[in-house]
Amino acid sequence: MTIRLEILVLLSPNGFEDRFHHYCRQEKTNVKAYEEVEKEYESNFGKRRYASYDSFRVVMSRRLKK
Repeated sequence: MTIRLEILVLLSPNGFEDRFHHYCRQEKTNVKAYEEVEKEYESNFGKRRYASYDSFRVVMSRRLKK
C-alpha cells in the first residue's frame, strides 16, 4: 500500500498548516477549513491530529512567534 505524498505531508506541522490555508480559500470560516483538514487526516491515519480548532490555533500561533 502506498500513501500519496499530499497525504503524507499532513504528518508535518507545516504540511497540515499548508492544507489548512488551502481549505481557507474554499470555506467560509477558518473552523470549517480546519475541520476539512482534520477529516482528511482522520480518514487516512485513524485519529485527529489536534483536539480542537482552538488547540490548532494555539500551536499555529506559537510556531509563528518563533
